[in-house]
Amino acid sequence: MNKKILITGASGHLGGMLFRFLANLGYKKLIGTDLKKKNIKKNQKVILANLKNLKATTKITKGIYAIVHFGAIPIEDTQANILQNNIIGTYNLFEAARINKVKRVIFASSNHAIGFHRRKKKLNHFSNQRPDSHYGLSKAFGEELSRFYADKFNIKSMCIRIGTCLRTPEDRRHLSTWISYRDLAQLVDIGIKHKSIHHEIVYGASKNKRSWWNNSRAYQLGYKPRDSADRFDIHLLSKSEHKDKTALLFQGGVFTSANFKGDIKSIK
Repeated sequence: MNKKILITGASGHLGGMLFRFLANLGYKKLIGTDLKKKNIKKNQKVILANLKNLKATTKITKGIYAIVHFGAIPIEDTQANILQNNIIGTYNLFEAARINKVKRVIFASSNHAIGFHRRKKKLNHFSNQRPDSHYGLSKAFGEELSRFYADKFNIKSMCIRIGTCLRTPEDRRHLSTWISYRDLAQLVDIGIKHKSIHHEIVYGASKNKRSWWNNSRAYQLGYKPRDSADRFDIHLLSKSEHKDKTALLFQGGVFTSANFKGDIKSIK
């Protein structure tokens, strides 16, 4: 593809990975942006910018066809930090996209946007949001923001509720949530190229038998995961949640049990 694609969070774990994988898929005009330039190769174009600044965000999105938005705090943090970086930063990005007539935004959502659903419940793209943390709440906000900009301004969007994207699964929970690098890159590629997308919710998971998610919408859009957590030996994976009874009940794991003061019986 010869159209300009902007990757936010290009110095981060997943943003940097996507820079490499999308280039291998034939994207010739990739531009990255981040607060700092680190882990950047010489042939990668990265612009320093702070998404909390609307003027700067508007400047870097000029002439861009699609934005792959992975620039945010990737874990739980204080309410103030999440508000500034994940919520205001994401709002500025969509508003800049509207100003500059960007056609598409691929939004890195998270399983923590639906973390308070119980593990025994199979979710699909129609399932309600149930954020489990300030971080999860920011991802729920991003999903609804993208829906609004799709309906109101026709900026097409795909929200990927990413499970656990690592080179290999590391914990037993990951047997349900893991997605490989190349499978996540495939979903992003579909989000950029698929002609009939308006606003989509898909799950960022490989083909895992233990998955808590019905990812049929992603399959309808052409997703064909090449990897699966099933091939990894469960006995070689850590059991970080095995003593946390609250975490074991909900899909968000330890994000749900951290500072938990709620009534478990009321969360159905």
